Amino acid sequence: MTTKSLAALSAFLGMAILSGAALACTIPANLGALRGELLVHTNAERGAQGLPALAMETRLGDAAQIQACRMADRERLSHRGSWWAGLGRRLRREDYAYAMAVENTGVGYRDARGIIRGWMESPEHRVNMLSRDARDTGYGVAIGEDGRMYWSMVAAAPRPAG
Repeated sequence: MTTKSLAALSAFLGMAILSGAALACTIPANLGALRGELLVHTNAERGAQGLPALAMETRLGDAAQIQACRMADRERLSHRGSWWAGLGRRLRREDYAYAMAVENTGVGYRDARGIIRGWMESPEHRVNMLSRDARDTGYGVAIGEDGRMYWSMVAAAPRPAG
């Protein structure tokens, strides 16, 4: 097997493992609508501060969903995933070459407006929400066996090509 073939196989197996783990959690039936609401509320907060709107990015949404599922499976708020993988590793697995990236997580909020309000009221999360460098975003939402909703937001800017 060539080095390229081994790399492709490794990437495929990694994605299969991550995808399986992400699918094991309970995902709200209205995930698409929740993501849309999260984007609207995020961009309203950014607009109120004179910042540009963020664009929804599928790979960031996938990375955020994996984290939301990990938290729901463990019923614990965290920025670490499987094997203590942080945000950078999750974004590399999603093939999103980033210049900068931030993550917000939360638990217990029942709707999009509530989690955005919670993040805006937290100084550290607010900084992430209002990052001047961020261009893209994605969201994840999962429900734990404890019935609580686990939320994740990733905001990032792509690394310039070249």
